[in-house]
Amino acid sequence: MNDFNDSTAGPSRSEPEAPRYNSFSQAFGSARKDAASIAREAAPKLKQALAGAAHDMAYGAAFGACFAACFAKELLPSAVKDTLRRGMRDGKRAGEQAATEATAPGSVEMPPPLGA
Repeated sequence: MNDFNDSTAGPSRSEPEAPRYNSFSQAFGSARKDAASIAREAAPKLKQALAGAAHDMAYGAAFGACFAACFAKELLPSAVKDTLRRGMRDGKRAGEQAATEATAPGSVEMPPPLGA
């Protein structure tokens, strides 16, 4: 018997062969067209994935900052909280007073020259 015509042996004849090109420019043009069409299909999916990742990162950063601040607030005793509030209030007043004095007419004092 002749087993050379057996359809189970060897590659099947129905598989498509890779296209053959006559020149490099022809192959390059075909590859460019294929890549452009695939990129057009993939771009919306990539945009959606990047937007989702940006959203998740922003949410995580905001959650982490707020959680840390609230956690620290809960850990501080009320006496420390009151001291911090008074310190910030007094510092604000001192800064405003210094700014007012510095901008008052006739209060600008020039430092002595460097060579004096």
